[in-house]
Amino acid sequence: MKRFLFSLIGLACILSAWAWKPIFIGHRGCYIGVMNTVETFINGVDHYGYQGLECDVRVTADGYYVISHDETTNAVGGNLTVANATLAELQAESYSQTRGGVAYTGHICTVARYLDICKEKNVTPVVELKWATGINNNDMSNFPGLAALIEEKGLTDKVIILTSMRKSLEYVRTNFPALKCQFLCNSNWATHFDWIVQWGLMPSIQAGCFDKYTVKRFHDKGIEVAVWTVNSIANYKLYGEMGVSMITCDYLMPNDMPEIDDINWDAIVEPLDPPKQDIGQ
Repeated sequence: MKRFLFSLIGLACILSAWAWKPIFIGHRGCYIGVMNTVETFINGVDHYGYQGLECDVRVTADGYYVISHDETTNAVGGNLTVANATLAELQAESYSQTRGGVAYTGHICTVARYLDICKEKNVTPVVELKWATGINNNDMSNFPGLAALIEEKGLTDKVIILTSMRKSLEYVRTNFPALKCQFLCNSNWATHFDWIVQWGLMPSIQAGCFDKYTVKRFHDKGIEVAVWTVNSIANYKLYGEMGVSMITCDYLMPNDMPEIDDINWDAIVEPLDPPKQDIGQ
């Protein structure tokens, strides 16, 4: 009986070693606070327990790196165009946003402050490049300053540069090879597959635009896959069981998510005509 009990304990240890969870990235910080503000970044770690924080970078008229999803601040109650405003003008605005029935207020966050939070909380910064002055497919003259800021904060080996701008990613991979890069995409991942592999990128694919055979194709090339944006337990399990290694979400609680059984990649054989999937968030 003891031998049988010890065998069960040993088996349980082996099985638990093969259970895992993807890395959780807080989308624009998290759902508590005005998006992309100091409050959402801090709550993304302290409340939700995210292992990384995603933000959206733009450049002010006086050359500062700030965080704003849109070209203007209208979506959060402001009335400025980021590229035409100074940092002081942007900081003077008060932002407001109601999320989940709760009204929040806040102010614009600089990339420097965001990186400080990531370093203090020991989480991965996921820096999405938006089309901005000196950071776009035609002109990357402002990117070296951003890279220098990342290096100054001691985060070069930890940060992930994320964007849908192909030429911008080629520039980063060529001139700053130490920086990890992700290609933000949707169903167009298929037409960019060879390019993604060539440049050693990690695809971050929109939910609903891929299946387990997609993940297997990249896995066979030694490339992991990320997914955005997932906000239900059902879809967490769905994408986790596909083998994605990183999930961007607004309000999922990582500690509440079940562990995923290890993927048997050899058992995934792509059919000649893969079924289409309609997968939401």
